[in-house]
Amino acid sequence: MKRRAQFLAIALNASAPLSLATLHESLTGSILTALVLLPLGVSLYIFLKGGWPELGLYDVVKDSRLGNLQLISWFASYFLYLSYTIDYAVFYDFPGGALVRYATLVLLLVMTSTLLLQRFQGILIPLAALQVILVFFGWHASFPGVSLPNFTDLLNSSLLLVCVTLIPYLKVERGSASIIPLSLVTGLLFLTIGSFLETNNSDLYQGVSMLGLVALEAIAVGRVSKAMRIRGEWAVGAFLGTSLISLISPLTYYNLTIAPSVFLLYLSLLIAFVSMKLRGYFRLFSLVTAVVMGYGLYQSVVVGDPTQVLEIAVGFLLVVVFSLLLGTRWVRGS
Repeated sequence: MKRRAQFLAIALNASAPLSLATLHESLTGSILTALVLLPLGVSLYIFLKGGWPELGLYDVVKDSRLGNLQLISWFASYFLYLSYTIDYAVFYDFPGGALVRYATLVLLLVMTSTLLLQRFQGILIPLAALQVILVFFGWHASFPGVSLPNFTDLLNSSLLLVCVTLIPYLKVERGSASIIPLSLVTGLLFLTIGSFLETNNSDLYQGVSMLGLVALEAIAVGRVSKAMRIRGEWAVGAFLGTSLISLISPLTYYNLTIAPSVFLLYLSLLIAFVSMKLRGYFRLFSLVTAVVMGYGLYQSVVVGDPTQVLEIAVGFLLVVVFSLLLGTRWVRGS
């Protein structure tokens, strides 16, 4: 029973459903988003159907020259995500005075540190349950009307579900490929429900969804750091260090780190899906998904200001240098 609950919690938290519901997307937009996400869902499902990977999408490229680049890009992206997302949720999404905010911050830092050490993973269940419960409170009927979203808006809303790619990095029982369609369908269901409902608590609800994602990401980053021969205490120390630095100016830290983080995430996913060798016509699904990830990579550059573009360039250069210096066979299990 507990394993089943954990399975459902992973699927639900990965799709950040409460955040999707707050978008108040048109019904047409929700349907088209589902179509855009179909190749991603099929690609991941077929990939996992062949056997659960040891280290997520890195397994696709671990024997190629791009293996180091893919893994380090992914790790750097999500490591940055942990600190800047917690900051944003606490200081800009959640209500309350300074005392409440800092108390919440301390609790979240403790939670994330514990998850990085691969402990207390049962927290995923109440975080998932909370998102389901909140969809029944604080909403009112609202119909956005029928309209066709432009292509850019459609792709941007589709990219919000990209965190479903976290699932292969988690420790799930073999034969659990069905978790991918379950997660995507859950997210799309909440996106559709949000077409008919609106709330004044959007910031709070988005913050709750962010915490579900942070929990998943901390577990995934903890597993990957162990494979990269980084001791758990070092990973926690680095996380707490960046979190303390961010307190100097949370908004500045967010703006400085989000651009390279997003760029490196899409870079890692682009490499993985381009390299994914699916059989027959399924290969087309992975290539279409790679195109969508390429669009995300492009958008992460063009929407940034000059400072953010410079940060992206520096981050990319550092990742490339580390990828070349580390050589091969440095990852456990590779």
